[in-house]
Parts: sequence; structure tokens; C-alpha cells
Amino acid sequence: MPEPGAALSSGSASEHGGASEYGSVPEYGAVALPEIRVEWAEALAPALRDSVVEAHSLDREELVAALPGLWRAVDSALDLAGPGSLVAESVRHDAYEGWQVAALPRYDLDGRIRPRGRRDGTQHGAPQLRDRRALVRALVGAVAERPCLDVRDALQMLEVFAGNFPPGLDAVCRRLLGHELRQGVAAGLAPLHEALDRRAPGGVSTLCYRESAVGSRKAKGDPATDNEDTAGALTGPSGVLRCAVFDGVTGDGDGSGGTAARAALEQAIRRWRLEEAATGRGGAGGDAAFAGRAGPGDGPRPDPPGAAGAGAGAGVGAGVGEAPRPGEPIPGEAFRPGELMAELDAAVGRATAHGSAAAVLATVRPDGTASVVSVGDAEAWLIRPLRVPASEIPYTAWKLTPAHTGFAERLRITADAEGEESQLVSFLGGGTARWAHRTFRVAPGDLLLLASDGATEPERDRWFGAVLAELTAQLDASGRPTAPALAAALVQRAEALGGWDNATALVCAVGEAKD
Repeated sequence: MPEPGAALSSGSASEHGGASEYGSVPEYGAVALPEIRVEWAEALAPALRDSVVEAHSLDREELVAALPGLWRAVDSALDLAGPGSLVAESVRHDAYEGWQVAALPRYDLDGRIRPRGRRDGTQHGAPQLRDRRALVRALVGAVAERPCLDVRDALQMLEVFAGNFPPGLDAVCRRLLGHELRQGVAAGLAPLHEALDRRAPGGVSTLCYRESAVGSRKAKGDPATDNEDTAGALTGPSGVLRCAVFDGVTGDGDGSGGTAARAALEQAIRRWRLEEAATGRGGAGGDAAFAGRAGPGDGPRPDPPGAAGAGAGAGVGAGVGEAPRPGEPIPGEAFRPGELMAELDAAVGRATAHGSAAAVLATVRPDGTASVVSVGDAEAWLIRPLRVPASEIPYTAWKLTPAHTGFAERLRITADAEGEESQLVSFLGGGTARWAHRTFRVAPGDLLLLASDGATEPERDRWFGAVLAELTAQLDASGRPTAPALAAALVQRAEALGGWDNATALVCAVGEAKD
């Protein structure tokens, strides 16, 4: 952003002819560029990235909650300066004064600001694509480990690091780019912010549903080893629901990935029962409404058609940590994400020397709090109803987990990262150096999705969150039970996209607390 008195554009070529890098320039050229200088009437607040990363005047986890104030300032700026007047550096924030938008209005040839025409009403002040892209770049650049290069870079980082960014930021940026916003940014994003801030007025209950398939191109003709995904859930007397999806990884197709996934699930169920016993309200055996696997073989008892009951997880924050060694004492709480990852990793190591697994686990408590912990590329998404006109899709979705892949590691450093999307750099079975933990809140009407990467197969030029929102809306309108239908639809979609991988989807429907 130009500082006070800085020139916005360079001067034209020599007014009296002469040479340039393009050769000789005539005395009167075909293009004449004025030199325009900008002087700000007030001091500029720090750019948003400086405010978040350096000055810490705005906590990155509180960014999404603070955005309605920015949208009001953006609407005012566009109303005064006109659309097309924003760049990424226009978004600024001060700890005491709050949001500031430094707009760059249109100029006449004499260097004066061109007044807005009579037709430039509120509707004509709606943001142009340039404005939308500038806002997305500013928001992602403020929370990323490195500055954001362009919109493509921003969208890639939102996809890969979603669980490390403030929850819902991916949904905000996608709505910024995709919604008409004819009534202004604040009005256009108000339904989404209402949804992001929604809380359960009382307690919640949940039911879990799961579907899984081998994938026609993944099948090798051996039902015992073809499906290396597994999933399960358990609800105890405390009303806490615990669920997980494990995606086995086999290098040579010997089925060791399935062994790894089943060993991880068995250990998770043992851990869940110990946690339930530690509450003092239930026995060590717990109450497994269902605890099953997606593939055949020895393991926990399969789940009946139907579901598990109850509740949700813990505060608002995110963490990425180092997994301790198995058996290493951990101070503080009796059960922590790092300890859980270490136990699962050790269980996989005992079961197989070659297989490994990606994992995503969720806890949902009766008070409406929830948490997820993940390693690898298994994903968790939250799908929530929107209060919008009938002409709009009445759902939104946002991702809760990041990806631990070679591509993600390269993207942390450079916007030119390519390839290695499926190469895991952290996994159960000897590679849990990196895991992610996210806590959040759920509300009645939510759908919490845990899935293997086969069930979240991307479509060309389509964000998976938009796929989830549209698919959920279609299933809801069809009159079918939305949660089980969504689990089945995601598995069917994976096959329709080629059936290249095992696909497992576990969907938890959140409802009001039962009396």
C-alpha cells in the first residue's frame, strides 16, 4: 500500500523523446501516463498481516468472529470510492481503532478523484472480482505462515491448512468469491456469520451413520484385504460420543494397511472405554452403540444398521504438536491428543511392520462442544444449515482438519508447490511426528463428517465444501434421512468419479438433547 505522498504509478516515457527498454520513443507517443500521488488524510493502520503476525493486535483465532466489522468498513469504502478500489493492502487493523479500509478510488487525468456518477448507487457499489480477490488475499495472508501470493495460492492454502486456520475461514472466502453480494458485503455474508456463531441453546444428541466401499478400480478380488478403511463409534453412560475413521495404507498391496487400520480402531475403542471409566459415571466396559470396521477380518464387533447416540467436544482453538513416545509420562490432563496419537501409533507398530494408516477421530459432548484430532489426509467437515432465501443453497460447510502430505509441506514454503498430494509425511505406524487438533462447537441441525480421502475425492474446479452443501440440500429436499443418505451418497460419488480408492464416510447428525 502506498505510504503518504507515494506515487501510485510511474511517470511516462520521456516527454521529449529518447530511448527506453523498448527502443526509441517518439516525442508524442501513443500512450501517455500521468503521475498520480496519493496523500492520506489520516494515518494508516498496520496492514492486516502486520496486525496479526507482528503487532498481535488481532488474535488469528478471533479473526473470523471480527470480520463483520470489516465488511461494514468495506461497504462504506466501496460506497465512497466505487467498486474496483481495493487491493490486498487496503485491509488494515489497529488494536484501538479497529478496522480501516484504505481504498484507492478512480482518478481523472488531472489527478483528481473522479466523482461517482448518478447511477453509482448502492447496487453499483457491490464489490468487483478484483475487490473480492483482494479481500481473500488479505485474509489468508494474515493467518498463513508466509505471505499469500495470489488468489490461487490463497485457495490452495485454505484447502490444505484448513484445520490450522481459524475455523470457517474457507467458507468465508468461498462465499466472498462465489456469492453475488449485490446488497453489499455485510449483507451477503451475514447468513454465514450467523451460522458460524451459532451455538446450542441447550444440550445436543447425536446419531452416527457409516457407509464404505472398496472402489471398483481398487478391488483385487480378495474381500479380506480389498477394503483397508475402517470406522467405529462408541457412546458411554456419560453421553459422550467418540468416533473415528482410519484409512489403511499398503505399499505393496499385501493388506497390511487394513491390519494397521483395524489395530488402530481396536486401540481407540480401548482408549474410549478407559476415558469413559475415568469420568466416574460408567464402567470400564462402556456402552458401545456401535463399534465396527469397514472391512472384513478379525476386529471389534460390526455395527448394526443405525447409529450411536449423543453429545459433543471442548473450547475453541487449534494445535499442531509432536507426538510423545509410547509410555512417556505426560503432565496435565490424563488424556491428551498427543498421548492418543502415541498409543495408536504404538498399536499399529505392534500389529504390522509394513502397514500404516491415516486417522481422524472426533469427540462430541452433550453440552455442544466437540473436538477432532487427525494425522495424514483423512478429513473432518462440519455441515450447517443457513438461514437464506429459497433461491440459495441452504447449507454451508467448512473443513476442520489440515493435510499432512508432501504437497502441504512444500506449500508452507512456496506457492509453486506441485505434486505429492497423496504422499503422506505423517501417519500412524512410525510417522506421527505431526498431528492436528481442533476444538469447536456444534448445534442442532449440524452434520459432522469424518471420511477417508477416497470419499472426499475432489472434482475439477469445484471446492468439496460446495459439493457437500449442494449434496446435503438435495438429499434434504428429497425427504430421505439426510445423515445416512449423505454417507451413502459420498461413497456412491467416489465410485462415480472412478472408484480409484476405498471410500468410507461416517456422518454424525446433531440434534437437540433428548429428555
